[in-house]
Amino acid sequence: MNRSLGLGLVGFFLSIFVVPATAQEALVKILSPADGAALQAKHTYPLQYEVAPSTKADHVHLYVDGDETSMSHTLKGKFTLGPLKPGDRKICVRPVNHAHTPIGAESCINVTVQ
Repeated sequence: MNRSLGLGLVGFFLSIFVVPATAQEALVKILSPADGAALQAKHTYPLQYEVAPSTKADHVHLYVDGDETSMSHTLKGKFTLGPLKPGDRKICVRPVNHAHTPIGAESCINVTVQ
């Protein structure tokens, strides 16, 4: 087989079977608060999210600094976020299946709590 044809076939199959990271990120979105937002430590905030309906997600888990803090059986909705401790915080929403296994997608934001 000619080398350029072989490389072309490899590229074709990779494009079919490997989902790019940006496509995975598009499966779930945190709509608010915005990435980089400054939040007040003694307040609560709505965290709005949505999961694409084409996913195999059953529900979503919310994580703050790697710790699961809540879950919701709504694929488009909101969590109440906070009150949070002061400092830099990483907040993630991960869709999971019926067995609570992540489906491989997540959306994360970083916020500063003052």
